[in-house]
Amino acid sequence: MAVNMERESDPQIARCMQILSVIGDLWTLAVVMTLQKSEMRFNELQRAIPRVNAVTLTSRLKKLEEAGIISRTAESRGRQSTVYALTPTGERLLPIVDAVREVALDLERSGDAPL
Repeated sequence: MAVNMERESDPQIARCMQILSVIGDLWTLAVVMTLQKSEMRFNELQRAIPRVNAVTLTSRLKKLEEAGIISRTAESRGRQSTVYALTPTGERLLPIVDAVREVALDLERSGDAPL
């Protein structure tokens, strides 16, 4: 039986893949998870996320801002400071982030967590 290689792709799957390309990596989930608690400055985020370096964090923050998941607000309190926070769109991701957290904790408790 021949497979039709000209099948139309499902636009919903294509859109999901587009969104997952933005949110589907370790550092992005860590940023969203961390900003769930409160808005933060760059250095606060870097200290709160284990093992993230400045270049990676900068890249992810820019990508998330472009996608409308976080907001970036420049403040001037003596010296220039930038604050990051979740947007309403970013807040819609929180159930997903919470589900990932719960699975990770369940795996850890069961001893089945990957290395």
